[in-house]
Amino acid sequence: MRLVLLGCVLLVLSGCSWLVNDHDNDYLKSDVQPNIVIPKDIAAIELKPQFPIPEVAAGPLPKAFVLPRPRPLVVAQEVESASLVDDQSIKLETNLLKDGNGTPILRLNVEFPRAWAQLGEALNKADIAISDLNRSIGTYYVELPDDNAEKVEQGFWASLFGSEPEVVMLALQVKLNRARSGVYIAIHQDLDNLAEDKLAEALLARIQKNL
Repeated sequence: MRLVLLGCVLLVLSGCSWLVNDHDNDYLKSDVQPNIVIPKDIAAIELKPQFPIPEVAAGPLPKAFVLPRPRPLVVAQEVESASLVDDQSIKLETNLLKDGNGTPILRLNVEFPRAWAQLGEALNKADIAISDLNRSIGTYYVELPDDNAEKVEQGFWASLFGSEPEVVMLALQVKLNRARSGVYIAIHQDLDNLAEDKLAEALLARIQKNL
């Protein structure tokens, strides 16, 4: 009985391989046929294949496909480095002024890479705390003591042991923007709002002093 069942299984398997034939590679065995020629007495039409098969040199296929890796992009870095080197020979000049809307700005006569680096150094020299930064949008996120904030009353135990009152910090954004001749720096309260003119002018003057 077992031999009969085994024979049936082998017969089914052989039948499946005969019924399900893989034709995926049949095109490799096909021949290119000549173009159809229409007799001139019927029609003056010359038929040409719309998708001709190009001649490809036959050769052994690789055992495994290796995904090509893209070449590293170094052109932009080289251009920026060269620009920065040329920019170092320029004497840094700063002008604290106001734009057409009356907003205080600090104008620098150098390119963005140098201005970005020197702005970071100036903030550190001025003891301005940098909480975050984003070079792609030219923004330093800073924090300053908020002199206008209401003082938080100390508890009994804090006042008893002489603890210092907690300092309220004001978050600001120091944004560096490219201009036609150099760059300019402006102070923002947040993404959509500028800081108050008096506060912005004082902070820009502090930055200018340390540039």
